[in-house]
Amino acid sequence: MQVDFQSRIARHVRCHARTLHRLVCGFGRQRDADDIVQTLYTRWLRRMCEDPGWEPPESKVELFVCVRRAVLDVVAMESRQRRLQEQVEPASEWVGSPEDSLHAFERLEWILGHLSPEFAEALVASLSSGRRNDAEVAAELGLTTSAFTGRLFKARRCAEELALYYERLSRGQAELVAALRFSGKSRRQIAGELGLSLDELAQGWQESLDLLDKFRKAAS
Repeated sequence: MQVDFQSRIARHVRCHARTLHRLVCGFGRQRDADDIVQTLYTRWLRRMCEDPGWEPPESKVELFVCVRRAVLDVVAMESRQRRLQEQVEPASEWVGSPEDSLHAFERLEWILGHLSPEFAEALVASLSSGRRNDAEVAAELGLTTSAFTGRLFKARRCAEELALYYERLSRGQAELVAALRFSGKSRRQIAGELGLSLDELAQGWQESLDLLDKFRKAAS
């Protein structure tokens, strides 16, 4: 039975290992990309041994989520190691710290969670594509090249806007503005989900816009 598990993992490696490697590199982990991919397959083989009916993920979105989780585990471990090191060594300048990486991953996760499924899929596909051209990625998604590039352009614009909310607003304000801009729900629905009256929703919207306007003016 173990041999069967290994053959299933081997098939998955042939089909998806390169995509996993590109995704890891897309998270800036080129130096340990091979180790992280190997860790994923070790976890999946163990899961298959414990649950024979379980299969490793196949879709781009599922692979992206698994890679993100594995990279976050590595970043968290590095953060713990750094804290232990700082207890015995003087503080020094730290460039590209694990905390910075963790913040970037959390921001990306928040952005993807507020994009439409089509836009999130386009961004994930772009991240996992490595240096391949848009035509190859479009074919995988069943789109024409022009349709994919147009969708990716819009997705990036929306992601940039969401990143601004994430960085410049409080979390509550960011959630409110993101919902109003991108959820496609009515104000009454959003107010109900956030536990606000319509007047409180309108006030929060205006206050958030005022803060963003101040930031844009300061940056210009």
